[in-house]
Amino acid sequence: MTVSLFTCSDLATEADFEHFQQQIHQLAQAMQLDLAKYEIDHVAIRVNSEDNARNWLALLTKCGTILSDNIVNGRRIYLIQLDAPLHILGQSVDIVELPFPKNTCYPLESWEHIEIVMPFNEGESISQWLCRLEEKFLWNQLTTLHVKVSEPKVEGEQLPNPSIAVSFADKRENPVCIKVHPYNIKTIIEV
Repeated sequence: MTVSLFTCSDLATEADFEHFQQQIHQLAQAMQLDLAKYEIDHVAIRVNSEDNARNWLALLTKCGTILSDNIVNGRRIYLIQLDAPLHILGQSVDIVELPFPKNTCYPLESWEHIEIVMPFNEGESISQWLCRLEEKFLWNQLTTLHVKVSEPKVEGEQLPNPSIAVSFADKRENPVCIKVHPYNIKTIIEV
């Protein structure tokens, strides 16, 4: 029997997830990004305490299977494949990322970001991919947005995994984030 994430516990409520979707939609509009054109490959939760992280992990493993358990940039991050996918903004997403806390205190312990795939063009380098997306979307030129570029390092991963994280500059009203990667997370962890 497949168990829905929202029937397992009051940690994950449909109302919280619906609010998260609305905030993601608002951010995508500010980014002038049509999410229907890109694969949402996973959603992520943020927590501030080890106890909350363990509670989320227990809930998620009741509703799915751990795909990956790695140390990324100094902290443990789990990827859980859900038995029943979440539906967000017209797409089915079956991967949830659960990073255990490090030194950051998030304003809200809940759903925090989505990650979408914008593939490399054939023969494109990381710097060319970054430049292409910067020129296409001009996110750095919008003062209402904050843009952070990084390349998470995970032992054993063979593919480059650059990331462009976009959020509102003022996170008081809307603290969510949309991250862009060139590969689907399943491709990254399987290679």
